[in-house]
Amino acid sequence: MLPIGHNSNMNTNEHKRRAAELGVAWPDVLTIYREVRELETADVERRRAIREHVYAFMGQRHGGRFKLANRAAFNGGDATYIQGLDVAAAGLNMTADELYAELDTAAPALRPADDVMAECVDRAAAMAAPASMADELADLVPLVQAAHVADVTEQWLRLLVKSGKIRGRKSGRNWLVSSADVAFFTRHPTAGRPRREAAPF
Repeated sequence: MLPIGHNSNMNTNEHKRRAAELGVAWPDVLTIYREVRELETADVERRRAIREHVYAFMGQRHGGRFKLANRAAFNGGDATYIQGLDVAAAGLNMTADELYAELDTAAPALRPADDVMAECVDRAAAMAAPASMADELADLVPLVQAAHVADVTEQWLRLLVKSGKIRGRKSGRNWLVSSADVAFFTRHPTAGRPRREAAPF
């Protein structure tokens, strides 16, 4: 069953292209889209039920007639002028002001499908970002080993990691660094870097 106000004219191919550019799997986007639409549909139905309850309680058939009968309040007036609104609100576990604020907004409807899908592609990309960062740091090696490979002191390499010049993180008491960054550092050595002392034989 399609949600209320479902827009079947959504430009699916454009959203698929954008998802592919961002490296996001299309099934992941669809899962997020369905969840968002289900929540949005439930909210629209809840708000419509509130309005229908009020209109029936007040003896009106629809919102236009209800607002026409209470036009003074809905033209910048005060909700207290609407007789029985507080009783209708109590039946909905709301205050009269909350109910008036709901009735004073536009009729509930789903947002355009294209807008929602664009947001879902962005959300899927944001959710995938930490995983890609984890992939980048999957080649972590102990700092001691990396210092030996790069022929620098451990203290100097630790300083490079802390300054952000080489990616790494602390695991317990030990530092792990990106072997790809260390390899780049080895191929492009910095002048004046402190070298390790040769181990005596």
